Amino acid sequence: MATDLTERVQEIAEARDIPESEILEQALERGVEDLWMDVVLSRYVNDEIDRERAIELVGRDRVKRADRELQVVGEDVRWGLNA
Repeated sequence: MATDLTERVQEIAEARDIPESEILEQALERGVEDLWMDVVLSRYVNDEIDRERAIELVGRDRVKRADRELQVVGEDVRWGLNA
């Protein structure tokens, strides 16, 4: 797996004509951003932060998507209980 990762980093660096270290930096930034959004949305869904605060932190579109996903899960659970 480490070899695959190293090869991917090398290939991306070559394709973008930038150093591998920059690719790793960008990957880390993207990963941390994704993890941060997960934490914020989890806190929102668990009523640990309110909707407006979640919107401030991750944006209205992401909060709306989380609301829709939560609604769909709720509908599935209700359907399963009544089936």
